[in-house]
Amino acid sequence: MILAAAEYRDFISSYPISPSAPYAQLQIALTYFNKTLKPGRDQTKTEQALIEFKRVINDYPLTEEAKTAREKIKICEDRLAEHTLGIGELYYKRKAYKAAISRFKEILSDYPAYSKLDEVFFLLGDSYYKADQTQESIPYFTKLISDYPQSKFAKLAQERMEEIEKKGPQ
Repeated sequence: MILAAAEYRDFISSYPISPSAPYAQLQIALTYFNKTLKPGRDQTKTEQALIEFKRVINDYPLTEEAKTAREKIKICEDRLAEHTLGIGELYYKRKAYKAAISRFKEILSDYPAYSKLDEVFFLLGDSYYKADQTQESIPYFTKLISDYPQSKFAKLAQERMEEIEKKGPQ
């Protein structure tokens, strides 16, 4: 795969305006993508694939390869967000709320299209809540309840909001 990527790079540098250049760039991205590991494992190949897919879109935006790259970018970003979520959950379970908050905020800023944002909003709000920063938790619980009313986390967020109201302002 490394040799294939090198050959494709050589082709692109030799023939940058060739009609086959978008295909070659997509193939480079796919060599990394096909080596990606599951969340919880080293995500270096996922990050490299993401960079290469973005290069397809930047260099050849109107091609069919760019369409494929956009689909693969979503998969890569979901995988990276899932990996970060796992780390954040580990910190959350160990009551290291400051570290958990940092990871959950990273997901919100870096992967806004992540498929499990409802869980991220809950865990972020709950991390603030459990770290005795209830005022900081309210916007995340509110966002979860309003944007994801059917989520299983919305009910938990509603319960937390009721607890916050009972305690009163701090």
